Amino acid sequence: MTILCVDDDPIYRDLYRAILEPKGFTVEVAANPAEGFAAVKKIKPDVMLLDVMMPESKGFFDGLGLLKKIRETNGIKDTPIIMITGLGDATDQKQGLKDGASAYLPKQDLTPDRLIKEIQKLLK
Repeated sequence: MTILCVDDDPIYRDLYRAILEPKGFTVEVAANPAEGFAAVKKIKPDVMLLDVMMPESKGFFDGLGLLKKIRETNGIKDTPIIMITGLGDATDQKQGLKDGASAYLPKQDLTPDRLIKEIQKLLK
């Protein structure tokens, strides 16, 4: 099973790798929305972890912009996507789910067990 992690913070990319690889997942990473879009088309991951707050890159405003683009793109539009963000605002969560996120997890509440359970739920 392959997980694509799109986050501009290298600490989080390394953290996801450290949590998921020992559980048997192959972890691919991208540092911005444009890299993430290219990677999701190429890799076709089983699940994608997507940060909301990222700097604009090549026409993608942030993680929500990437989410919308993926949901409009044949061949990848059904990719399960877990939005992970430092924003705990309920309005942001509703928008992410409305735009097609499979799940929405605030970084401040994220534990390794919770992340793995959420991924396993989407893989069933």
